[in-house]
Amino acid sequence: MNYRVDVNYEYKEVKSKLFRLSLLFALLLTIIIISDILLVTLSKENYVPFMIISMVITILFSWFSIFFFSNIYSDVNARYRYFKGYESGLKPTDEVELLQISHEPCYMNGLIVYPLFVKFISTLKTEDKIIYRLEEKINFEIGDKLTITTYQRILLSAEKHK
Repeated sequence: MNYRVDVNYEYKEVKSKLFRLSLLFALLLTIIIISDILLVTLSKENYVPFMIISMVITILFSWFSIFFFSNIYSDVNARYRYFKGYESGLKPTDEVELLQISHEPCYMNGLIVYPLFVKFISTLKTEDKIIYRLEEKINFEIGDKLTITTYQRILLSAEKHK
């Protein structure tokens, strides 16, 4: 029974998603700026209604920008930074005993994860909380002895001892 996360695939996927989101926002910003300029400059003597429409469009886009950067973009950017730092980060391999599996989701580094409580066998640490992702369901039971590899306390691979 093994558990493994394909980090290269995840990194490529989140990198392309970040690029698409950045491109989408740049395109929307360009359209809004051009429409504002055209509304005001192409209006004749009665420019007030066009100016009001332009202000409403700009205010709505400003609110969308706040929502976009605080929710959608920040989640993808956190995942991107996590996977980008993987190459140079520490990835310790430890032998642990599984104590508890929690089914309450947490949010960490742009990922929805679940905690595993483990007891370290070969190091001085006694107990710790290791995080695993939901996409790959684990088939380990409480009391199993595992060899795990983590990065920033998120489980990347686990192998059960026989």
